[in-house]
Amino acid sequence: MPRLRSLIKALAATAMAAALLASPASAGTPPRTDPAPAPASGAATFGIQPATATARDKSRDSFTYQATPGAQKTDYVAVSNYSTSPLKLRIYATDAYNTADGGFTVLPLATKPQDVGLWVSFPTTVVTLAAKSSQILPFTLKVPADAKPGDHVGGIMLSLTTQAADGKGGQIAVESRVGTRLQVRVPGTLKAQLTVSHVSVSYHGSSIPFGSGSVTVSYTVANTGNVRLAGAQKVHVSSLFGGSRPSLPIADVKELLPGDQERVTATVKSVLPSFTSTAHISVVPTAVTGDIDPVLAAVDQDASVATIPWSTILLVLVLGGIAGVWVWRRRVRARAQRAKAAAKTKQGSKSAKTGTTAAKKTAAAKEATPAKAAVGSSAAPETGKAEDA
Repeated sequence: MPRLRSLIKALAATAMAAALLASPASAGTPPRTDPAPAPASGAATFGIQPATATARDKSRDSFTYQATPGAQKTDYVAVSNYSTSPLKLRIYATDAYNTADGGFTVLPLATKPQDVGLWVSFPTTVVTLAAKSSQILPFTLKVPADAKPGDHVGGIMLSLTTQAADGKGGQIAVESRVGTRLQVRVPGTLKAQLTVSHVSVSYHGSSIPFGSGSVTVSYTVANTGNVRLAGAQKVHVSSLFGGSRPSLPIADVKELLPGDQERVTATVKSVLPSFTSTAHISVVPTAVTGDIDPVLAAVDQDASVATIPWSTILLVLVLGGIAGVWVWRRRVRARAQRAKAAAKTKQGSKSAKTGTTAAKKTAAAKEATPAKAAVGSSAAPETGKAEDA
């Protein structure tokens, strides 16, 4: 656990050192010459900057070289102790790299460099500075014979390791460091190239029917060449309804080192849903300040995204359901009314038929009664005649 805390604090110190690494001075712009920082009471404050053999070099704020494979050069760095106590500091060179968001930083002390950090050597790696004192140290830059063409970027670092107590009473090592940038360009076939990949597009619709939503576009810009590059970025989304909508402002790629990459996220608002839309990404490579602009063509990438108006579809389904229930109830009511009318008609027909049958029976009965009477009257005389006989 103490080792883990030590590593975490060392990484934090590395991030702080990255902010102190100066960028190369551009043509026509004077280099930055910061005054000596005022040390806090009891605090260890120290600094580093380029120098000549006899004094600080105010004409530059970083180490920038053009060197062929096998070349060797001696240069100087000034280290200073601004605090009121002597300091035992470590000086070394290491490689630089880009963070995920495009920031510039250097490798942690525990990580062995693989590139320009191996090309620098000092007569000593430990320097002791008295309070309020400075010292000029020589170093040698030796470019390997097999060095590849292009930019090799790192930093020359000055660090102080101290012991601090953790929350459990243990001791942890805390490294604080500052540095200055180191850049070597090896001539040869130079390739300036940015690529766009790993595009991800998502649509966030509105909860209001017929309302617009937003599109989030994420992608990776990679430097697949061998020289550091900057880049101007643009993103817009086109759809069937609403035409083309630009994204909110996107920060330019300030400096992308060879082999490194940066993850970019852009947001496009007021995108009307049209079932499908297309995100257009454009990155124009540009030169880093101080370099010659390679005048490269833009790198373009398109990606489709489903922009389905779910809230509108839901509203239509609800309204359609209500309309369907209303029509169904009207039809049921109409069928009931027709059935009722048919029942009444049937009942009337049955009653009429029953009445007709009864009438017929009554008429038949009436016709049958006189016949019986006639039969009876004719039989009487015959009977009388018989009695007389």
